[in-house]
Amino acid sequence: MKKPPLLNVQVAQRDLIDGLVTGLQVLAAFDDDTTRLSATTLAEKIGISRSAARRYLLTLVHTGMAATDGRQFWLTPKVLTLGRSYLDSARLPRAIVPYLQKLTAQLQESTNYSVLEGDDVVYVSRVNAPRHLSPGFEPGTRLPAYASTAGRVLLSALPDDQLHAWLARVELIAYTHLTVTDKDVLLRELLAIRETGFGITENQYEIGLRGISVPVKSRHGQLIGALSVSMLASGTSKAEATARCVPALQAMANTLMLWV
Repeated sequence: MKKPPLLNVQVAQRDLIDGLVTGLQVLAAFDDDTTRLSATTLAEKIGISRSAARRYLLTLVHTGMAATDGRQFWLTPKVLTLGRSYLDSARLPRAIVPYLQKLTAQLQESTNYSVLEGDDVVYVSRVNAPRHLSPGFEPGTRLPAYASTAGRVLLSALPDDQLHAWLARVELIAYTHLTVTDKDVLLRELLAIRETGFGITENQYEIGLRGISVPVKSRHGQLIGALSVSMLASGTSKAEATARCVPALQAMANTLMLWV
């Protein structure tokens, strides 16, 4: 079945369901820093009244997506069904897994497929290396794009006006003492990725972690995501890892191009 084209639809405000928009903001309000929320905290965080915040939270409890002790609220594993719906309905994240399995078997490293969403990179498919300890990020993980190898590859493909607008808007936070937080330095690195066709980073989001990534394009030349390898930086030199992984990643990206 032929897939419908992706449309950049401009939606009028009158066509939006405000309650659904707010409900999604409520779900997004739970994060690493605020795993539990009171109605008062939620109200302050997303800018709604306390009574409205409490009704939204109680609705989540009613649907089984949240639990409460009467004052604090927290999400339940049922929320994962929302992400599961995407994975079940989207063809590419499921179809790409056998290719990641082949790449992981070849390189003996964990492999990922990622997409750019806003200012973040989202890992949508992953195959772990056959080791007890395997670095990397599970499907659904979001990271600031600049702190991820795959994110930098995807950012480098943006048109110049979008790339410069992103640089002007984003705040570069140091996740390690080696994270690139100088925008001029980051821009030079992104432009270098454009030239070489691949990216490699170390110690940007987590000390000891290296990533190598290449873009994945459709047969029509449209960027659709990034293919990457995650590994421990201590296992081999950057030059050796580049020589071993980049040709394999590029070959697999070319294979994917034939059917995407």
